Amino acid sequence: MKDIKIAKVQERRVTTRIDCCYPVDCELEGARFAGNVTNMGLGGMRLLSERELERDATVHIFSHEPGWGSLAARVVWSRPRTEGDDFETGLVYRDGLQELDKSWVKAALQHLGFESSSLYERRRTLRAATSLQAQLAVAGRPYPCIMRDLGLGGALVETPSPILGIQDRAAVTLEVNLPDKQILFAHVVYSRLLPSGHQQHGLCFDPDRHNQAQARLVEGYLEALHSA
Repeated sequence: MKDIKIAKVQERRVTTRIDCCYPVDCELEGARFAGNVTNMGLGGMRLLSERELERDATVHIFSHEPGWGSLAARVVWSRPRTEGDDFETGLVYRDGLQELDKSWVKAALQHLGFESSSLYERRRTLRAATSLQAQLAVAGRPYPCIMRDLGLGGALVETPSPILGIQDRAAVTLEVNLPDKQILFAHVVYSRLLPSGHQQHGLCFDPDRHNQAQARLVEGYLEALHSA
């Protein structure tokens, strides 16, 4: 019995996963609630929400992008986060990979520039690391930071020292130092300390049209640097 459990652990997550910040709507037994996908791939996803979900329950996940339907997923595990009053949930998709070819999950991953072949590889860092200087403003106070990643409606930034008292869902602004300065409005999804003493912050951009246009400008700039 013990050997079977070890084998199952080794088989998990055999397709590409990427950390992200992707707001979604969820439906469970007719009740709707909001969530954020913090990790996703063609095998499954990690959901952050204010609800703890029962194991083996079926949840329908809706993208905010127009034209896409829902995706059915099974709850593998659900637990409260160490910090904050919300819950993390591990999900695996009910449909097979063939059905996922037409899903919003694959479309979202390909929006980041992933080729179809790479989506089925084992997890690795597919997105080029960036070191774009930026400034994160929390409660009006600026903190220098580096943007480590951008896409799927949010960004991952890193500050050289912890921001004391920063809270999940706190409203922040991110000032990106491009040739034309861009200011993005966001809220904090999570913050975590690194062994180096630095602190990483996952941000979700506010969904208003102007802010999304600014985010696309920044993403286009990073793509141009990557392809140069």
